[in-house]
Amino acid sequence: MKKLLSVAVAALFAAASLNVSAQPKSGAAEDVKTKSGGGVMTKDGKEVTTKVRKETPKVEPTVKKAKPAAVEKPKVKGGPVMTKDGKEVMTKDGKGVATKGK
Repeated sequence: MKKLLSVAVAALFAAASLNVSAQPKSGAAEDVKTKSGGGVMTKDGKEVTTKVRKETPKVEPTVKKAKPAAVEKPKVKGGPVMTKDGKEVMTKDGKGVATKGK
């Protein structure tokens, strides 16, 4: 049942995409017509036409600038831990605390 449903949905999408691609894309204005083929009129009695499509200028792709090489930071092996005041942090035993290097 699921397979039949998925096939039906795929067929609907395919039909819709063909219908969209089958529409005229000419630059000239076209008369708007009803399903029966008659012309459509405004309240004033004028014929309705589609707007003329403006040609959009093609934008040339921009050239990407090369990124500058990343500056390598020197690896620090480890150092003393300081407080906000700039004093060294001490353990309860009175020993200095230092970070371990990688």
